[in-house]
Amino acid sequence: MILLALLLIIAGALAIPSMIAKKQPNAGEALAKLVPYQGIIGIILLLWGLWMLIGDVLLSGYFGLFLQLFPVWGIIYLVTIIVSIGLGALLGYGLIAKYALSGSADAARGGAAMHAKLATVQVPLGIAGIVLGILLIVFRFIIFNSFGAGI
Repeated sequence: MILLALLLIIAGALAIPSMIAKKQPNAGEALAKLVPYQGIIGIILLLWGLWMLIGDVLLSGYFGLFLQLFPVWGIIYLVTIIVSIGLGALLGYGLIAKYALSGSADAARGGAAMHAKLATVQVPLGIAGIVLGILLIVFRFIIFNSFGAGI
């Protein structure tokens, strides 16, 4: 969960570099060093989000009960999945287009259309990624430890 939180924070920062550079010029320089890796970070986040969606929500059978017992955490988890998939697709689009969509013109057009739609919500996705990453860290160290769970 900590690795996912860190990936969300990094991906969120990569999605809004100009906003971060205005507030913290030093952070903008650090983000510039991560830009060559944004495609790989995006693909990892996309696959992780899809894994959580399929494994935890669609196939587990327990997610409905979890959502009833812990509604706030369940909603945060669902939003985390959506933001992970969105940020991952947005940041990983270059690699996806190069390796997966290049064989078909129709697939490339569909991918470009999806990327254009995601680009309109890039800033909100970036901010949500940073906020959710921080929330996951807070939940991990404060809330879970208060219940004695060693997750």
